[in-house]
Amino acid sequence: MKNLKSFFNRSKGKWISQRTTYELSNKNMSSVQSQIQTKLDESPSESTIFVSLNWGEIFRQIKNHSRDQDVNKYNDKFNLEFSNQLNSRKLFTLCTATDPSLISFKTRYGSTTVDETYWFATNNLRLSTSIIKKFDTCVAVSFCSEIKV
Repeated sequence: MKNLKSFFNRSKGKWISQRTTYELSNKNMSSVQSQIQTKLDESPSESTIFVSLNWGEIFRQIKNHSRDQDVNKYNDKFNLEFSNQLNSRKLFTLCTATDPSLISFKTRYGSTTVDETYWFATNNLRLSTSIIKKFDTCVAVSFCSEIKV
């Protein structure tokens, strides 16, 4: 739990993001710039909101439901809930935080799996990679760099 909170504490603030995605099926490459606002909220209820993320009109919260798991038993692995304000759909993700500078997410919905890894190159530069698979076959990859402003 300490590594997870440390990672999100380092992530607080405003970031400029540049994401490049490559789709294998049609060999299409796209690049998107965006701004991200990350804040850490503590909730007095049974769940803790670790981070709220805003990408323009998209809003996500990452929550940990401590009542659903024995934190000591899983040490560096957590089941997190992603809530998306646009469609009220909730995705459950396995999060691994073995280091305060590195975090990995594995999200599965239907036949699609998304593996994401985020790490800090410096305090003001965060990098990430994403691999999207459908039926265990890679369909897209992306690389993202984020600079804290």
